[in-house]
Parts: sequence; C-alpha cells; structure tokens
Amino acid sequence: MIRDTIRRMITAAAATLHERGELELPADGLPTFDVERPQQAQHGDYATNLAMKLARPPKSREIATKIADYLNETAPLVPAYELVEHVETAGPGFINIRLSPKWLLRQAGAVIEAGPTVGNIELGVGKSIDLEFVSANPTGPVHIGNGRGGFIGDTLGNLLRAAGYTVTKEYYFNDAGAQIQKLGRSIEYYLRLQLGQDVAKPKDEKGEIEGYFDDETDPEDTFYRGITRTIMAETHDGADVLALPADERAAVIGKRAAGHVMRGIQATMARLNIQFDVFFNEASLVTTGELQAGIQTLRAAGYLYEREGATWMETSRFGDDKDRVLLKSDGETTYAASDVAYIRNKLDRGFDQLIYVLGADHHGYVGRLTAMAQMFGYAPDKIHVLIYQHVSLKVDGKSQRMSKRKGNTITLDELADLVGADVMRFFYLSRSADTHLDFDLALAMKEGEENPGLTVQYGHARIAGVVRKSVEGGFHPEAEALAADLAVLLADAPEQLTAELALIREVLRLEEIIERGALTLEPHHLTKYGMDVAAAFHIFYDRCPILRAESDAVRGARFALTLAARTVLARVLTLLGMDAPDRMDRPTE
Repeated sequence: MIRDTIRRMITAAAATLHERGELELPADGLPTFDVERPQQAQHGDYATNLAMKLARPPKSREIATKIADYLNETAPLVPAYELVEHVETAGPGFINIRLSPKWLLRQAGAVIEAGPTVGNIELGVGKSIDLEFVSANPTGPVHIGNGRGGFIGDTLGNLLRAAGYTVTKEYYFNDAGAQIQKLGRSIEYYLRLQLGQDVAKPKDEKGEIEGYFDDETDPEDTFYRGITRTIMAETHDGADVLALPADERAAVIGKRAAGHVMRGIQATMARLNIQFDVFFNEASLVTTGELQAGIQTLRAAGYLYEREGATWMETSRFGDDKDRVLLKSDGETTYAASDVAYIRNKLDRGFDQLIYVLGADHHGYVGRLTAMAQMFGYAPDKIHVLIYQHVSLKVDGKSQRMSKRKGNTITLDELADLVGADVMRFFYLSRSADTHLDFDLALAMKEGEENPGLTVQYGHARIAGVVRKSVEGGFHPEAEALAADLAVLLADAPEQLTAELALIREVLRLEEIIERGALTLEPHHLTKYGMDVAAAFHIFYDRCPILRAESDAVRGARFALTLAARTVLARVLTLLGMDAPDRMDRPTE
C-alpha cells in the first residue's frame, strides 16, 4: 500500500538522521506513529505525527523540518521513493507528503492489470476465520431485522477475503430443542384443521396459546398453511405423522417442517446473494456425540457444579455476568449446552478467530461465548462478537419498528419484491452496524439517480456506455489505454488535471478501504467509497473529453483513467455482493 511505503520512508529517514547524530531517538526505538490522509486536501496526500511523538513543540517542529528536508533531498535519488513529489511541515510538527502527479497517473495501468483482484492486500494471509451470521431459527421466514446480519456478514466475509484471510461463512441451523417442538405442535394444529377436525391452537403450561401461526386477518399470509400442505402431500395427508405416539409427534413434525423452512431460508439467501460455505445442523451435535463430549470436557476441567438439581457452568469465573444452566433438573439440555458443543466444534476445526454477527438482543452472548472459549483453553480474543442494531421501515416519512408481537413483520423476500436485491444490500450496508437503520422505502423504490442504492451501479454503467460508444466509433479503448503514457495529461488545463488526479487518487484508496474494513469489521465503508469513486468519475467525464480529446495520446490516457475507474467500481460492487451492470435504463418522465 502507498501508506506503507510512506511509513517505511519516514522510518528510514529517522533512523538515518539518528545515525548521523542529528536526531535523538528513545532507547527502545521509534514510538508508534500514524500515517494517514489529512482531512483537508491542501495539506497533501498523507501526513504523519512522528515528530510530535518524539518531542513537544517547539522541538517537534525542528524534528519535523529535519525529516522533511532529508526526504526532499533523498527521494529524487531513490527509485522506491519516486511516488513522492514534496514533503513539508505544518503546525506543531506535522509532516505532510505530497505524491507525484506523474507517478499517480501512471498507476492507472496497474489498476487495470489487477482486474478483479484490484485492492487485494496480504493483511490476513495465513490466518483463518469462521464467520457466523444470520443463523435465524428455522421456524419462519427471515425478516428485515435479522436480514441485516446477512448483508453485514456476507460483505464482511468478502472484505476479509480481499484482505488475505481464509474465511468460512457459516449458518448455524437450530433444528433441535424447544422451538422445533413448538413448530411441530403448530403444524399439527394446521394438519388437523386441514383434515376438518375440530381442534384448538396449542397452549403452554400456563394455558396460553403458544406456537407459530399465520396472521388470520391477512389472507395473503399463508406461510404455515403452505408448509402444512407440503407435509400433507409427503405423508399421505398427514396420516404418517399424526399416527405417531404423542410424545414423538411434535419433534418429528417439527423437524420435517423446519427442513422446509430452512430450504426457504436458503432460497432467500441465494436470491439476495448472501453466500454460505457451511450450514451447520444443531441436531448433529447430538448424533455425533459432541454435545455430551463438550459437557464432559467442562466437567473434567472442574467448571461444572450442581445446584437445585440442575447442572451449572461457572462462566462468571471468566467474565460472564452470571453462571449458566447447562442441564435442567429433569436432565434436559439447555441452549447453553448446544452453544458449548458448537463452540468446541469450531475451536477444534482450528480457526484463528471466531466472529459472530448477532442482533441487538444478543448482548448477553458476548460474555458467555468468550467465557466458553476460555474454559476450553483459548484466549478471550479468539472470539469477536459484532452486534448490529435494529431496523425500522420508513413509510410515508414515518419510521415503523417491525416486530412479530405486533404482527407487522416484513420478510426479506417481500422487501426484495419491492426494491430489488441490490438496492436492499446497498441500503443495509450504508450505515454502521452499531447504529439504528431507518430503511426509507420510498427512497429505495425510486428508479433515478436520487436513489443512493443505484449510485455506484449507475457509475459503472456510465463507464460501460462510454466504452461501448468508443468501440462503435471505431476506437479501441483497452488497447489505447494499455499503450498510453499518462504523463501527457500533465499538460492539461488546471481544471482538467485536477479532475484527473482526483479520480486516480480515489481509485488508489481501495486498498486502504479494504484494510480499514477488515481491521474494524465495518463493511459500511465500502458504500461511501463506491459513491466517492462514482462522483469523481462524473466530474472527470464532464471536464475531460475522451472521444473529442485534443490528441490521440490524450484520448488514450483518459481511456486508461476511465478503465481504472471501471475496474475499481466493479470490484466494489462485487465486494458488496451486487451486480456490476453494463446498462441501466433511466426512468422517463
């Protein structure tokens, strides 16, 4: 990365000045210092605070001047430093670095050559990550709330892979336990209803209705009745399952129904381009013996104890806010027991880090999961839990919080029907995971450029149109771009050169965006970056004629910038999980 080259330059300059006796350094070497982009462009391309880390003003200004003077003297003599045009100081001791316009323009060819791998870095080479997200219970369709985790997790996985990590995207399929029994009783109710039997909805121990049901006030809500009809067709009108003993019936029906729900969830994920490498079944933890093995491991380590007839694990010893019940007094395992077996399974697979993308109602899992990892002998930083906040749907200018209790949930498929998968992804990824998301339905449904969900795609399609028009006009954009000497643009009018340099500067930021997203686990930076590149291209295109360029040489150079922008926009869209269209029809009045 450019920033890494700048850091090496600064470090080498300080070391040389120290060897000359012109700069005093701490006995333990250089302190940690920052190299970052200044907030204001007039301060250069990069700035470092090294001098201020070494001393207070006014001494820091003297140090900054020494380093800047040394770099200005030596950079022209060192080929590796040809990217630097000038180094200057500012304020209490900032060192500002300006990049060479000639060098910047020349990078367009490298971007084009990199193609679909442009922006890839080696941050995580040799490290493996298990990334679990969505993992919604297979008791109903995925709604717009837990769908947020799908877009975040999938895009984060793409970013981490671009940063060099080996990533396994995983979905934990809860096909066992109380919720499957409850689903089974609900489907049994519908089975008997379909058969014309006089039957009441199932109730819990308190006599209150409990289960999963269609909204009887909405004739279009037939989700559970639809599953029921499918099961009837598979089981001789339900006879095969209804004939089972009462103590087996709910589990068998529930497991069959959960399988259908899960296949529907998988279809939804595929439709939205949310990809998984592993679908892990909770029930397999029982059949493979891993559930009991996990419990036995903790018992042998002395982390379990008995109280009030139940078996507890001492998660509070490792930072959890309380101990957790593992086995109820009747011997039935809890969700925590499955969590123990599952995290042990992941750890045994040898991942360097486990990342969980969970909703706002899962804060309690943070302490629990890190405690479990420590019980199995791993450091707490082996686990990272990314919590995302709630989603509201903004309709007619008003935010509406969706909830199953209120009966106003909207599924991801229903939202996709309204706005399309790509716009959904962009809107979901446009905000940081730790902030509430208001999904503006009216804005997302717009078909013009005012819809931010289409901005990056419009940018890519516009470039594709330029290339297409060029070919139709008898030009050869790719060949001319590869043969171009972009130094010819240095003679352009100031407003043109400014636009050209601004475009290539944006294009070259991709590596840093990928690094930042991977280090902070924040994929939302991609959406803003994509919009910045598209905006820079539009300004460039408006100021710098391509087909009517002043000369063949200028046309070829501008083709190179155009194709570099297309390469980066395509890469951003791919990382976002979106299509990179070559054509987009604009709405007519």
